[in-house]
Amino acid sequence: MADERLPQVALFCDEAGTGDDRFLAVGGLVITSEAAKRVREEMSRHYRRLGINSEMKWNKTRQGTKDKYQEMVHFFFQLVEDNLLSFHCLLVDFQRFDHNLRADGSPTESLKRMYYQLILHRLCKKHPSCDLYAFPDKARELTGLEAMKSSLNSDSRRRFKLDRDCLRTIEFRNSETESLLQLNDIILGGVCYQKNKRFEDPDAGHPKANLAGYILGLTALPHYDLDTPLGQEKFTIWNLKSSFLKGSQ
Repeated sequence: MADERLPQVALFCDEAGTGDDRFLAVGGLVITSEAAKRVREEMSRHYRRLGINSEMKWNKTRQGTKDKYQEMVHFFFQLVEDNLLSFHCLLVDFQRFDHNLRADGSPTESLKRMYYQLILHRLCKKHPSCDLYAFPDKARELTGLEAMKSSLNSDSRRRFKLDRDCLRTIEFRNSETESLLQLNDIILGGVCYQKNKRFEDPDAGHPKANLAGYILGLTALPHYDLDTPLGQEKFTIWNLKSSFLKGSQ
């Protein structure tokens, strides 16, 4: 049973990218249980004020929602600045990823390994003295993702010299009712859209292109081919460099 005296920290995470996209993104918000309660309440007030009456999703970005979503993006970056949450994103060139280097290889298994790396390095490594929880969006509900908890705890003990299992659970959550997953979806979708240069598509819509550009502008990065500098903890972009990428040295 979790020690109630320890702080509780959660990662609300998801993936972004379509079958046509070269780059896939897996990312999430890291937040304490106390901050999560406050942020959900503030998001409800913003939703009422802006007239957001259904699930906020990147794929719903259009002319009628773009300005509302842009206000929520501004709200997100204010939360980051106020240290109420952090955002971490892992990007991988999925078209170059060799899914067959392992006996159990497949695109689905590769995606689960991306979640594994995100949870390991952006949750377990960064918050070893807390009780930790990972809440992926259940829309995809990757079979076997929950079973990674034991391996993640063992790996964390070995790599980070821990004397306890800090990861308490990996549990799917429904983004229709979890506003933190909705906030993550907007930011993650914008990062993935910009990384894949979807704004260059002949049928690209201006609302998504504008919102993705707005998000990039607030990150202070010129583009997402660059990782965020070492030492930056609030908003991180991590381009995966791996022997699993075809052509890697």
